[in-house]
Amino acid sequence: MSTTTFTLDDLIELIQPDPHVLADGQRRMADMFCNRPTDSLPIFFAAAAPDAGIVWNRDMHRHVEDPDQMLYDQVAGLIGWARAGSDAQLSIRADTGTGTLCTAAGCGLLLSEFGLPWTTHVTREAIEAFDPDNIADQGVMPRVFELYAHFRARLPERIHFYIADTQSPFDLAHLLYGDDIFYAMYDEPEFVHLLLQKATALYVNGSQLMKEWIGEAADGGYHNGGMWMANGGVRACEDTATLLSPDLIDEFVAPYRDQALAPFGGGWVHYCGNNDALYATVLKAPQARGLNFGNPERHDFSRVLPELIAAGKFYFGSPARLEDEALEAYFRRVIGYTGGAKKGLIFTPQLRGDEAKEPARVLELWRSLQ
Repeated sequence: MSTTTFTLDDLIELIQPDPHVLADGQRRMADMFCNRPTDSLPIFFAAAAPDAGIVWNRDMHRHVEDPDQMLYDQVAGLIGWARAGSDAQLSIRADTGTGTLCTAAGCGLLLSEFGLPWTTHVTREAIEAFDPDNIADQGVMPRVFELYAHFRARLPERIHFYIADTQSPFDLAHLLYGDDIFYAMYDEPEFVHLLLQKATALYVNGSQLMKEWIGEAADGGYHNGGMWMANGGVRACEDTATLLSPDLIDEFVAPYRDQALAPFGGGWVHYCGNNDALYATVLKAPQARGLNFGNPERHDFSRVLPELIAAGKFYFGSPARLEDEALEAYFRRVIGYTGGAKKGLIFTPQLRGDEAKEPARVLELWRSLQ
């Protein structure tokens, strides 16, 4: 039996979200960013996608190199989000990897069929000579501009954009200089501060530039996973910083991250792993509106969520679901961590089995328990 293969236009036609649902989602997430109680804590997840017709691409090298493949791959991923009818927004990006901004300083992209590109590094001399104020025509930035123009020409207005991966000042510094940065913090701290000053300017200028290209306000807009941002318009990724001691975080990470978030009215922070000292800097940073853990299973949300709420912040993501935990029990436990505040959480639940095939039941259960 032959099976129809969906074209990009077919995929777009499958994405027909209810604009009122999207508006409610934006309102609820804006409440989280502004530390306001809302009518129902925002939740988003993907419903089941079509069983056949979508050609899922597994070659990330092709994804990065072919603009049409990059577009198809991301639009295909939106179908489940649109079908769920949750608070999730619909957006894609120029998916050029963590080293996007670093290429403006001379780093090369290392392509792979298995994941997004990593980067080569540059020398101290190249870093000292680098001007982070003039990057629009450097590295892959012209291609990023072309990708957004290509996407806009092919997509309806109901599908939005968010900026390419920007990381954070310290993560950019690590990508630029490589693992030698761990020695240089002890041996050449003045140079590392110079590196971080340039990385901070690169983060700010690159984010501002891409926001201009996609027509997005500095202090809000879209981001990955269906997020709508308000009262803070960027994300900072601090994965490398989880490797550092408290003193190094206080000197080399937190000040530059906070400086980078400021021009955008704040933002939210992500990191994988676990580092109590890094977590503490997020709790006390006025520019950090929210937090996302790449490894939620490593964190105690009975402590984290109350602490974030007390600090006027939110958690974005999925508190880990216990083994064999029923959906209602999972929802009750997570809601309980918020103490009835109706703020402090943008929830992306871990669904199992056939639960994603019944999005209306999932949504009704979540909202009825609050």
